[in-house]
Amino acid sequence: MVTIETAGTVDAEVTADLMSISPKLGNSTPIDDPVWKSRHEENRDAPEVIRRWLEAFDYQLKFVVDQPDDVLEIDRYVERFAGVEAGRIWLMPQAVTGEQIAERASWIREAAESRGWRVSPRLHIELWGNRPGT
Repeated sequence: MVTIETAGTVDAEVTADLMSISPKLGNSTPIDDPVWKSRHEENRDAPEVIRRWLEAFDYQLKFVVDQPDDVLEIDRYVERFAGVEAGRIWLMPQAVTGEQIAERASWIREAAESRGWRVSPRLHIELWGNRPGT
């Protein structure tokens, strides 16, 4: 089984059993460098690419969430694509420590459950921390 994980911004010709599409939310925009901020904002959203992949592949949509407002952004994002099944949407906490994961766990779980979405843990961080090679 081949899974391709992508931000969904480049429409490449690929073959996969599952497209794990992780669209970049507003929380992913770098704020310290105006050049990178502008570049990121220009390229982070490609609905025509996402739409093609949703139609062509088995898929999941995985969103990295940092604040409760991110969930509202996801609601608006998903509304743009007809027929996305709730069970194909995953939320994963933006976190680099086990403590941050724990802080966000309850509201992420509640948001996901109330919409029929799923939650993806960051088990590698919980087990080994945020370090290379894990």
